[in-house]
Amino acid sequence: MSSIYPVNKFKSSIYPNLSTNSASPTEVYSDAEVSGEGYALITSMIAANKTETPRKISLIIEKAGASTAYLLYNVIIPANTAFEVIVGNKFILKGTDRLLAFTDAVGGSTAGTVDMTVSYVVHIPPS
Repeated sequence: MSSIYPVNKFKSSIYPNLSTNSASPTEVYSDAEVSGEGYALITSMIAANKTETPRKISLIIEKAGASTAYLLYNVIIPANTAFEVIVGNKFILKGTDRLLAFTDAVGGSTAGTVDMTVSYVVHIPPS
């Protein structure tokens, strides 16, 4: 797509039943439209605990496929509630960046019990 003006696309994705395996987390952000000087502005992330007991959630940012850092580490989501990951703050991701999430297992089960919704804006500069 060629344009003399920048383009902003608003997007939202859902991720039911996040992984309970820290070695194989659920990818909750990656967008092929973000390339070159483009970027994604993450505007909202909400995790919902669908169980009767508190659950722990971790969120990892991966830069350029190599270095990683935790944005959240074992943050407790109370039973039957939602946790807003971003409150008043935003962050920017480039094309090679990924967000990965996982939760703890319920009583040793491997079934996911936390859902996540991610909303973001993709900025595509003029070309």
